[in-house]
Amino acid sequence: MRQRKNGLLDEFYVSALATNELFSAIRDEVRSILLFKGGIPISRWRDSRNNPQIPEDYYEQIYGLTLASFDILFENHGITIIPESSPWEDDTYWSICSSILFLIRESKTQDAMLLTTAILNRADNFVTLDTPLIRSARQVLHDEYGLHLINPTEGLQVLRGAPSFSPER
Repeated sequence: MRQRKNGLLDEFYVSALATNELFSAIRDEVRSILLFKGGIPISRWRDSRNNPQIPEDYYEQIYGLTLASFDILFENHGITIIPESSPWEDDTYWSICSSILFLIRESKTQDAMLLTTAILNRADNFVTLDTPLIRSARQVLHDEYGLHLINPTEGLQVLRGAPSFSPER
């Protein structure tokens, strides 16, 4: 955001689904903390019987902090939230989404939706922490759609004007 104030001309977008995934990740972290504090062994955390209820006051505090963070990220339109693309808005939606699901081993439904949205919105880069997805999809997405699938470190390099991205890595 500091670079934007200094004249950076790049545009940054995030989908509503991606922002909603943030709440899911935070929920899982809170549950992990509660399980740890409750003395539940890590080996039992996946058991649905050990799914602790998050107290409402915890939720309200976390929700407030998350929204405050959103205010910082989205102020002055630094990052724009876009809706997921829809098959009714673009004739190529199904072919793109299905190719991602069928041809990229590590892709999941939400990955296909997010990547399809990025492709249909003509994104240059898609930043993710999903290393298995990056490994399995990087070359295909670059070759077929011109989309660079990168991790946050590579994203910072792009912002700093580092030498151009190479999908073969």
